[in-house]
Amino acid sequence: MKGINVIGENIMRVRKKNGLTQAQFGEIIGKSQSTVYSYENGSIIPSFEVLTMISHFFGISVGYLMGIEWSPLSGKALRELYDIYVDEAREDE
Repeated sequence: MKGINVIGENIMRVRKKNGLTQAQFGEIIGKSQSTVYSYENGSIIPSFEVLTMISHFFGISVGYLMGIEWSPLSGKALRELYDIYVDEAREDE
């Protein structure tokens, strides 16, 4: 994926802040180390469900992972923004 990898960068930031390796983090979310690597480098965009799982584990919002610092948006509105993010990422390929 070309362009800014906001989701991947934020996943990496929160993972490192909590002292987890990619392998440890992958085990927690039920993904392989290589999948975590792919999320962080932007070659794979995690599903909205995975983002939700990550946000619950770390006690942060899905919006934060998507690069939205503060948002009064509902879960449905965040899901719509996520879908737009994925569509734009595919167009950049």
